[in-house]
Amino acid sequence: MNSPLDRRDVLRASTTITVGALAGCSNPFGSDIEFDDDVPDAVAEHLSGANNVDGSITDLTGQSSVTIDVGPNGNFAYSPALARVDVGTTVTWDWQTSGHTVTSESTPGESFDSGLSNTGSTFEQTFEQTGNVLYICEPHRSQGHRSALIVSSQ
Repeated sequence: MNSPLDRRDVLRASTTITVGALAGCSNPFGSDIEFDDDVPDAVAEHLSGANNVDGSITDLTGQSSVTIDVGPNGNFAYSPALARVDVGTTVTWDWQTSGHTVTSESTPGESFDSGLSNTGSTFEQTFEQTGNVLYICEPHRSQGHRSALIVSSQ
């Protein structure tokens, strides 16, 4: 014989249904990020839905060379995900995991593409013009593996 549902059973079932419905509406990549006021709109749009982005810019100005990790901790991310560098800075990307690229989508200078690389590989690019550098990992673009640099005058 089946016993009637009590109030707790009904609440449990409705909570499960509500959470399941909301999960389908949420964005696992965090496109609701609030960007700092000094993040250009084109950069914020590019990074909307990107991994490892908190809305702030990592200030790496004053350095002639900087390193950005590719795939840290096995993630589809760059670290830092958004950085500001000076004109003339050489950026070296350092692969922490295999199977990623550093491919420009938009840059004030020449486009670049590291090609598919593996753990321990590096790729470098020197930025000689001010502007926004938007780049991706080609194989993992749809999984939020995107990043940006803001190249500013000294």
